[in-house]
Amino acid sequence: MQRSDKICILIPAYNAQDTLGSVLKKIEPLKSDIVVVDDGSSDETKRLALENRVQLLVHPLNLGKGAALRTGFQYILQRDYRVVITLDADGQHDPAEIPSLLRIFQSVKPDILIASRATEFDKMTFLRRFWNRLGVKAVSRLCHSDILDSQSGFRLIRTEVLRAVELSTSRFETELELLIKACKKGFSVLSVPINTPRIDGTGSSHFRPVADTWIVCMLFLRGLFW
Repeated sequence: MQRSDKICILIPAYNAQDTLGSVLKKIEPLKSDIVVVDDGSSDETKRLALENRVQLLVHPLNLGKGAALRTGFQYILQRDYRVVITLDADGQHDPAEIPSLLRIFQSVKPDILIASRATEFDKMTFLRRFWNRLGVKAVSRLCHSDILDSQSGFRLIRTEVLRAVELSTSRFETELELLIKACKKGFSVLSVPINTPRIDGTGSSHFRPVADTWIVCMLFLRGLFW
């Protein structure tokens, strides 16, 4: 990308010692700047990040994925990045998809590009599947955009969106908060399908199917009045 489109990859991480190293190794060939936010991990997440020579930001306590994203966004906005790519530390997102996302971004120039897991919804837990199928329809209508996956954490975001949107949440609902508020401010959103090696809500994911689905649903209802 051109210097004017300098990118940074942001990874929120919590107790991700089993997967973070592999994720970072897959990103390494891209030669992009990487920020890892260690959200109060009690394992070797911090050591792995340091060994891979990424920019490490640390929460002394576990504050939630959304809080980790907000910490990373704040750091990125203090620098000259124009684009941030977010992805999870648990291996759910394949960094090999990043060059494809960048090509689509350069061609279409959306403000937010969502890497959609819609083709994988059948593999999710019931509550996660229910929200992702019903919720995306509601979010699409609210945002007046064809959004295929409102909760995907694998996104390309222009930093001007982050400068314009004030975030207040701290857990998994933050990604939806960002999406709704950005759409309401007139920013464009594009969804593209990707392959998903690992589905959230299962395995090493820290998503709590009942509690976090409820929190996300409540955030959507609040979004009706923004």
